Amino acid sequence: MIIAVVNQGGAQGGAGKAIVANNLALLRARAGRRVMLVDTDPRAPSCAWHRELAAAGVQPRFVARAITGRALRMALELLRQRYNDIVVDTEGRDTADSRAALIAARLVVVPVTPQQVDLARQYQLIARLNSARMFNPDLRVLFVLVGGDTAPSDEERAAVRAYVARVMSATLASTVIRGQAPADMDALYREVFHH
Repeated sequence: MIIAVVNQGGAQGGAGKAIVANNLALLRARAGRRVMLVDTDPRAPSCAWHRELAAAGVQPRFVARAITGRALRMALELLRQRYNDIVVDTEGRDTADSRAALIAARLVVVPVTPQQVDLARQYQLIARLNSARMFNPDLRVLFVLVGGDTAPSDEERAAVRAYVARVMSATLASTVIRGQAPADMDALYREVFHH
């Protein structure tokens, strides 16, 4: 299964995009699956995190690789044959890499903060997700609310729900991610892989 983790990026940062991608790959490897973590972000935050894990001897081991440019589409096809699951940490901008990951994915996970639900700023992401569904009609889109140390307010949750409704066949995860090394990742993992 290919899972693309994507967001609009911008000045507010990635809303935990790399954290979500990294932890989904690690938890999936712990479930005994052959996992590849693909990093298409030019900053390669997921590859750097993977090197830190390997240096610390964290088990189980899985593979991480930076793949960008025209090679991504073909690479995903080849990797699909060798790995049970591929988690793609995509670039925040609308690029050929980002589009290729969305078209190849079975599921797109979109971490979003309540502050990022401004429709005018996020329109490009919504259009990109809706366009990907034209090429990949079975694509599932799961938005994940990323909060601070406190739970989001009812108003913030309602704003995120209204934002998610703008994307065809998208749902909002019941899990809310908090912090840098979120304990909530186990619950999100169950929502992603046991849907």
